[in-house]
Amino acid sequence: MQRLRDLHELGDDPAFERFPATDELLLVLEHAQRWAGNLKQPGNTPVNVSGEAAVLRVKLWQYLREQADAGQLKAIEHGRAAGVPWQHFTEALCVTSKQGAFQKAQRLKAEQVREPGERRTPEVAREHADRAAAEERAERAMIIAQERRFPAAQHITRLLLEQRDDLTLDDMAAYWLSELTKTIDDRDNPAKRARFTSWLEALVRAIQGHARESGRPPATTDEARRALALATDFTHQERPEIPRQTTGEGA
Repeated sequence: MQRLRDLHELGDDPAFERFPATDELLLVLEHAQRWAGNLKQPGNTPVNVSGEAAVLRVKLWQYLREQADAGQLKAIEHGRAAGVPWQHFTEALCVTSKQGAFQKAQRLKAEQVREPGERRTPEVAREHADRAAAEERAERAMIIAQERRFPAAQHITRLLLEQRDDLTLDDMAAYWLSELTKTIDDRDNPAKRARFTSWLEALVRAIQGHARESGRPPATTDEARRALALATDFTHQERPEIPRQTTGEGA
């Protein structure tokens, strides 16, 4: 917006002393729109004052529209969370039915989540919502599954820590072992316990990968080999299937 202000000063805006502060976007646009026809082209500069100012106004109106759409969608979501039925949004959204209100809200959501090239349609919003819901279900299922394995992971990690000097570690394996060491007694919620279990799996992969690349044995004593074998078997345990469900329109 500072550039737009500079252009109006350069173009000898007759009302420049009343140009709004640059953090007042709507007021700036209204002023720039009103006085656009009065801008002059100075003879000592190659800058197309009126043309560049017009392009900047287009960009800023687009930005304002996007912010308005996001703000309107957030207001709808707050209203729905407070129990407001769809028919109460019809007048505010300039539609005539609760289905129209729902569809317009879905189009607003599509604009916020769509990828480049995707259309702004309710179907796009539903697809993104379904993907987000599926990812959330998968995350919850992963946490549940990994948390169940935490006691075994904690026991195996203690065995590995006892044999750490006889494990062949590269920088990545040393990093994961350090994380496990620091957090083994600080896992007070399901998400932390699930992460700990995943870190143990990452440690095993790092040790085995380094052994393959370097040609060195992953462990150098029988005790270390037994601990690492337990950890390797642990990482190969079968994961549960991620549950699936369908989502639909809310009431």
